[in-house]
Amino acid sequence: MKLSEFGYHYLDTFLNENHISILADSYLGHMMSENNGKGVLADNYSNLLNISVAAETLINRGKHIPWLKNNLEELSRLPYLKNTIHLNSKVAAEVIAGGLLSEVFNELEPLPEAKKSKTPDFKLFNSGYAEVYCPQTSEQNITAVREQQESQKGRDVVIAFSRPLTGQTQGAKSYPANKIIDRIINHKRENDQSKPESTNLLWLDLTHGFNVGCDDTQPLKTILHAGTAYTGNFGIWHAFYGKLNVSTFSPERTILKYSDFNSGFYKQQKEGLFRLRSQLHGAILLTKDGIIFFENPWTSTPLEESIKKKISQLHRFRANFSWFQHGSQQLCHSTIDNELAKINWLYQNKTSK
Repeated sequence: MKLSEFGYHYLDTFLNENHISILADSYLGHMMSENNGKGVLADNYSNLLNISVAAETLINRGKHIPWLKNNLEELSRLPYLKNTIHLNSKVAAEVIAGGLLSEVFNELEPLPEAKKSKTPDFKLFNSGYAEVYCPQTSEQNITAVREQQESQKGRDVVIAFSRPLTGQTQGAKSYPANKIIDRIINHKRENDQSKPESTNLLWLDLTHGFNVGCDDTQPLKTILHAGTAYTGNFGIWHAFYGKLNVSTFSPERTILKYSDFNSGFYKQQKEGLFRLRSQLHGAILLTKDGIIFFENPWTSTPLEESIKKKISQLHRFRANFSWFQHGSQQLCHSTIDNELAKINWLYQNKTSK
């Protein structure tokens, strides 16, 4: 099986010219196997597409070829899975981010990792930086699933319940949105790689450990099933914009018409990342069906219009799911406050007077 069979000729040619063979249990080998015969319906379709587009951009520009080659060697030769933890997803996330960002930020430079200080992953332009983060599936969930399977050894049918994003602790089952928030940004709360007096962006890869779509990133999500609309919050939007003890989440399968609004609803347990990191100007979220942008309304300096325009020109950018103010104006925090108030209003069982 070759990458050219999927239509990714640039990447296939580059690997051949550099004598890089793809092993079956590597990242690229796993992606090819998952995509074989499934096309756009494959769960990992966007992973293979994005890494091919990113590599093609870097190859065509003739920039950072040694960096690209070293990373592709890892993705072609090192094992991909260990107990369902994706060992080299971080490498893939950085290749995708570097390639896609370089398409609009011509001056992009990968930055070497510093041993004694926290540095961003890319310099985008003079005084402009990006850090890349790829949250993974819950290790606690992996352990729980394994224990369920082992307890049923000898049975003809083995049943295991899996919650890969939240884990399976009692708190995760009762307050899943808060656990998703923790998994998305807790690491970024503790590891701030932003540069003072600079433009700082976070690239959040949600295609490897999370595999979510653009609609999962919104403050509210509705699903129609058998003629009924279910309303809920996934937690990603609130991870950035949500407010401690104000943002409200609903229990699973909430029907606004029939719900008991005194039971099962819960509040956000931590402040959204943007409220804590005023040096972070925004976040670029990579999902399985596109890229969206969240602007930080609490930064002391607005994001320049030219930078917003470049972000809007990224590969598969989804403007309708993004949250930003046009031009040189900054997204107003009242827009966020109004959205939170609307959600709380929907979850009230009495009309306010």
